[in-house]
Amino acid sequence: MNILVVDDSRAIYAMVSQMLQEGGHTSVWAEDGLKAVDILTKNNTIEIILLDWNMPNMNGLEFLEKNAKENFTKAPIIMMTTENSPEFIKKALSLNAAEYIMKPFTKDILFNKFTLVELML
Repeated sequence: MNILVVDDSRAIYAMVSQMLQEGGHTSVWAEDGLKAVDILTKNNTIEIILLDWNMPNMNGLEFLEKNAKENFTKAPIIMMTTENSPEFIKKALSLNAAEYIMKPFTKDILFNKFTLVELML
């Protein structure tokens, strides 16, 4: 699968992209929601989006809100964040996030979420 990782941390992207590569997937990196929107409007091969909450320029919530209004991607969105309050989780899910992963996470947790998302499709 071709996966867009949206996170302002290069270290997180390096860790996640390594996990994805070990699982036979490819990844594309966007440092924030604005870059993600740009990538998604130019690239229709993205199959899953891993989205951080706290980023500059456009955070994860703003990205979800923009997609809810403009529908620029139909790729399932998995939140990948340290935000763990029930309010954050409910808000993300209400804006069509398919799943929610708490940082830090293992490769097994990540791929289990992929399986859940694929079952939803």
